[in-house]
Amino acid sequence: MTDSRNDPHGPTQLPDEQPIANATDWGNQTALRTGATSRWLVPAAALAIVGIVLYCFAFQIQVVLPIVGIVFAATMWIVMFAVARRGGENPRTNRSLAWLMGAMAAGMLLIAIGLYIVESTRLPWS
Repeated sequence: MTDSRNDPHGPTQLPDEQPIANATDWGNQTALRTGATSRWLVPAAALAIVGIVLYCFAFQIQVVLPIVGIVFAATMWIVMFAVARRGGENPRTNRSLAWLMGAMAAGMLLIAIGLYIVESTRLPWS
C-alpha cells in the first residue's frame, strides 16, 4: 500500500507541486484541451470556402471531380458543425474537430491530386 501524500498526482498535493504537463506531447496541446469550438469551425470554414472556390474554377476542365470536391468539403464542414453543436466534454469535442479538419484537408488534397492526374494523363486530342 502506498501513501497518497507521496503520490505526485495525489489530492493532497498543492497546484504548484503538480508535475508540469509536457508541451511537446500532441495530446497535451491547449487547443485540444480547452477553448471554444469556434477555434476549429472558423478555420475549417475558411478551408472549405477556399476549396469550393478552387473546385468551381476546375469546372472549366472537368465536371465530376469538382462536384465530388464541393460536396465533400460542404459535408465535412456540416459534420464538424454537428459535432460542435452536440456538446459533451470539451477535450473530446476538440479532438474530434481536429481529426475531422485533418480529414477534410486530406480529402480535399486527394481530390485535387485526382484532378491533376486525370488531366495530365488525358490525350491532347481528346
